[in-house]
Amino acid sequence: MIDLYSVKPVDTQVLRAAAADTGCFVTVEDHWPEGGLGDAVLAAFANGHQAPRITKLAVHTMPGSASPAEQLYAAGIDAKAIEAAAHALAGDQVAS
Repeated sequence: MIDLYSVKPVDTQVLRAAAADTGCFVTVEDHWPEGGLGDAVLAAFANGHQAPRITKLAVHTMPGSASPAEQLYAAGIDAKAIEAAAHALAGDQVAS
């Protein structure tokens, strides 16, 4: 796991090394995907660097009233969603 606590600056060397080791990333952000962490990670592979397979998890609908855990579940960015995305990206589907 790489904790990119800030979109800028992104440590491109760390991301490229992790991509070489794993071949895939799951990015997770608790806001809209446009211009967020997933896009910043993809930008680290610009200019001819081999990009890994990436699944971007983010909020896609306007949240309503709920507990934090309910918000994460509704947005599809809770721990189970992250685990399922990682397994799907790695090619071994997780049973629900």
